[in-house]
Amino acid sequence: MKALPLLITIVLVVNSCQNAPAKWDGPELTDPRNQITVNQLLEDTTIPLVDMSFFAEPEWATEPGNTVSGIINIRETELIFPKEKAYYPGENLFPNLQIEFLSHEGSLIPLNKDKIITKNQSNSYWDVVVGTGKIWHEETDGAWSRASFPLTLTDRWMGQARNCVATFVYKDDTISNIFLQSSQETADIDDRQLGNISGILPARFQPKLFADSATIIEKHKKQESEKLPTAPLSNIDSNSAVAGYFKQMKYTNAPTSLGAVWMNDTLYLHPPQTRHGLYPYPGEMRHGLYSVTKSLAGALALLYFEERYEDDLFSALITDYVPALANHDGWQGVTFSHTLNMVTGTIGGEDAEHLFSTLIVAETAEEAINNIARLGDAPPKPGEKFNYASTNFFVLSYALQKYVEEKEGKGINYWDLVHNNVLVPIGAAHFSLLHTMETNQAQAIPRLAYGALPTIDEAAKIALLFAHQGNHEGRQLLDKEKVKEFFGKTPWKGHSTHNDFRGSHYQHSFWAKEIGTGKNAIKATYMLGFGENYIVFLPGQKIIFRFLDEHDLNIDKLIKKVEKL
Repeated sequence: MKALPLLITIVLVVNSCQNAPAKWDGPELTDPRNQITVNQLLEDTTIPLVDMSFFAEPEWATEPGNTVSGIINIRETELIFPKEKAYYPGENLFPNLQIEFLSHEGSLIPLNKDKIITKNQSNSYWDVVVGTGKIWHEETDGAWSRASFPLTLTDRWMGQARNCVATFVYKDDTISNIFLQSSQETADIDDRQLGNISGILPARFQPKLFADSATIIEKHKKQESEKLPTAPLSNIDSNSAVAGYFKQMKYTNAPTSLGAVWMNDTLYLHPPQTRHGLYPYPGEMRHGLYSVTKSLAGALALLYFEERYEDDLFSALITDYVPALANHDGWQGVTFSHTLNMVTGTIGGEDAEHLFSTLIVAETAEEAINNIARLGDAPPKPGEKFNYASTNFFVLSYALQKYVEEKEGKGINYWDLVHNNVLVPIGAAHFSLLHTMETNQAQAIPRLAYGALPTIDEAAKIALLFAHQGNHEGRQLLDKEKVKEFFGKTPWKGHSTHNDFRGSHYQHSFWAKEIGTGKNAIKATYMLGFGENYIVFLPGQKIIFRFLDEHDLNIDKLIKKVEKL
């Protein structure tokens, strides 16, 4: 049976979350700890929601008595997940999961940092991304050492992110149960998706020495060294003008999963607040950015192939590469550029019929494209009228796959080329993107309209590639002229959105507007996703990142505060 996916709408449905709960004031970890103790983990007792400091390595920790090298197997388990509506099938289940870990100098390194697809091994609603954690020892743990690691639960239909932390104690070839807690997410507040998750997960450990352990460690160290320089936001925001904006409470006591400002070649991070204190692994935190994906992945892919092949891909006809649309009246004359710019002149939208029933519920690429082919025609001709529709970007993904196969050979996946030739060079090799669900997953293609699941470092690196006009360390990875068009630096100024509430212009999947008037006007170009998730480009190589799920659409004040910095 298909699990019912999330229904995403643009209109905010005010529900019982409308009154923000009181700020969390629970106790933080002190020595000795009184929660998530060795006995609690060994006895499979219920553990209450705790402050996130209980998952972090404390200042008084010492080196662990044992290292970790082997496989942890976690059994499918029912989670504690209070929510306002019935569960989607498997939504309250943690999946059967196998994770290979290797420790080095206090770090707990997962051998697989990419998304683990659990569909064929579990009844759970969730796939999983595991990040790098820590191992340490606390005196009151006796012979046991302690570990924790970040873990993201993400669905297979829209790409929400549940920011979990997991912890266990271990010695020799034995581990305890694992305690998991999620106190923050980027999910659909309209669908009443917000909620804390916790649970005791039965686990067993199989020691294993990895033959390539030295290579794994060196690769991990290299990736860590390539991360962008970071500093606390307070270094440049001494009066907390920007931090205060990030901390504004709307429907929960931690609306912003993460806020950051890129300035002076540094990523200034606001501490990532959850409903139970600070998230202990901010660099590993993943964020479900919904339609930011259209820019972060869709524009990225199209501009890479425009640069790779140099044959005016933007003017290529969609119908030449999508057989299901070849005889569709509405798609005649529609180019790749029209599709990227939401001016196809075809029927589509973000309502239930055109998004949910046509695209989200479709598991395979063929099912989705055939659903789109059944949509009727619309009056405008291609290029005449802006009409925002996520179906356009799935058509673009499908067409890109066929275009690349024509160039490279059947079976060559276009996103593999983007990954190997763009993401790996810029240091974003583990950038996660939602794909279709195929029998042979190697043939899956990105949904491209939504489903990006980046860390802040990955999002910032892709944003900087755009800000640097597609050039990375002297290599031109993206078409320079098209990137300049994103930012209005050519005679082409994009397509008017006809006073759309999200922005005045749309330029190759980027929104744009001017804030203020006259000589004091600020030109902002931005990626925007449901929730509202933002990546905002300002003059002077300044970039704002704000990831949330609570519909704070008015960013004018935030932009003005950053400009004053």
